Amino acid sequence: MNDKGKLYFIIGEVSKDLELSIPTLRFWEKSFPQLKPFKNKRGVRFYTSEDIEILKQIKYLTKECGFTIDGAKAKLNGSSNVDDNYQIVETLNEIKTFLLDIKQTL
Repeated sequence: MNDKGKLYFIIGEVSKDLELSIPTLRFWEKSFPQLKPFKNKRGVRFYTSEDIEILKQIKYLTKECGFTIDGAKAKLNGSSNVDDNYQIVETLNEIKTFLLDIKQTL
């Protein structure tokens, strides 16, 4: 997320930043035991940076690699390669964004 100083993010912020629907985030929360956003008494979810990193990995596995929910669960539980591949894709996406920004300024 862009706000480096924040400790917690509400579901709307996470949804917008990750370009995922709120129902998708809620579904993934039920499907992946690794996701445990804090909920206050009113049920408002607060995601940590660690939660957001897990969501990014789930998004990478399901949306870009084509894994099913069960396949993504197995991959997250059993392999550190997910983290390596995910980091490579994230870095490439950042470079792409940077280059597109440069192109627009020229």
